[in-house]
Parts: sequence; structure tokens; C-alpha cells
Amino acid sequence: MIGPHRIRIADRFLGVEMSDVTVRPLAAGEAELAGRIVGLAFADNPSNLATVGGDREKAIRAMEHGTRVIKLGNSSNHLLGAEREGRLVGLLNAAEWPHCQMTLGEKLKSAPVMIRTIGRNMPRAFKIMSSRAKHEPREPHWHVGPIAVHPDEQGRGVGKALLNTLLEKIDEQGAPAFLQADIDRNVALYQKFGFEIVSRETILGVDTRFMWRAAR
Repeated sequence: MIGPHRIRIADRFLGVEMSDVTVRPLAAGEAELAGRIVGLAFADNPSNLATVGGDREKAIRAMEHGTRVIKLGNSSNHLLGAEREGRLVGLLNAAEWPHCQMTLGEKLKSAPVMIRTIGRNMPRAFKIMSSRAKHEPREPHWHVGPIAVHPDEQGRGVGKALLNTLLEKIDEQGAPAFLQADIDRNVALYQKFGFEIVSRETILGVDTRFMWRAAR
């Protein structure tokens, strides 16, 4: 279990001001708010928009409801929340291999919610999931993501605080980590944390990079 971790980090990666953030396990009663944060954070994500044909409001709903059902409702996932001044402002999800990809039962469980949310775009969603799953390493590792920060808090070190806290714990285990990214600035950030691009694929027109961080 990843416990509360009070940190004050110098944002040495992007050269912005210091950020005072509390990183802690996500509380059970925060699922609705956490889902909303993920929805807003990924409103303009290219893969998310590609799934729903460019409909931004539908993209927000899809990520919000999908996160609550698939990520927050899965006991195998490890969830960290980032808090500033007593307010939840960010979320990080991580899963330890071999629980990184959805099982058939989890897909069936989430299908009714996703059908109500994205309807005829379901085949596109499954295309993205199946394409990404092919790149998942078949060896012990941690799969990191999503990492979501409320739009009002982006650029203030919240995401880096979440990732730094998780990677410290992963390094204590001597385990590697894996994630996927489809935005150039995120790729550059993850490279600062030691991730390297190991494969890539254009999925629904989006250049998706798959990144690996060797055990420390």
C-alpha cells in the first residue's frame, strides 16, 4: 500500500515554481470527484477525441464514467490522489502486472456504461484498447496511467508530484514501469523521469508512444 506522502518538490524538470502538494491514497468517497477530474483533464486528449469522433463533451463523459467503472472500481488498481489546500486536484492510477489489462469479465461489466456514454463509437474504443494491449510487456512491471490533473492546476507540478511519489515506491521494489503517451510534451516529461520509447503505433490516426522505465 502506498501511504500518505507530504512533499515539497523543486520542479527541476520544467523550471517552474515549487509546488506544495500532498500525495496520498485516494479515499473511497472521492470516486465521483476523481472521475470528473479525469474527464476534464482528458477532454482534449487526441486518443479520447478520436474515440468519440471529436465530440469534446462526449469525450469528457466517456473518460469520467469509464474511470469510475474501470479504474476506481477495480480492487487491483493502486490509486493516488494529489491534494492542495485540502482539495483533490489530481489522480494517478497504476496496476501491477499481470493486472494491467482488462479481463473479459471487466469488459462485460463496463460495457453497459460505455454503451450509454459513447454508443456507436464502442468499436473505436475497443480498437484503441486492443491495439494498446498488444504493446503491454509480458513480464513483471507496473503499468502507470492515467495521470490526470484538474485543468485549473495543470502546469503547477501536480502531475510530477504524483509520478515522483509512485516511482519512488516502484524503485523501492526494484521494478520496471510502463506507460503510453500520445502528446509530445508528455513524452518529453516522461523521458525526464527515465522512460524511453520502446514501440509506437498510429491508432485511429493518433501517434501513440509506448514507454518503458527499467528497474532502478
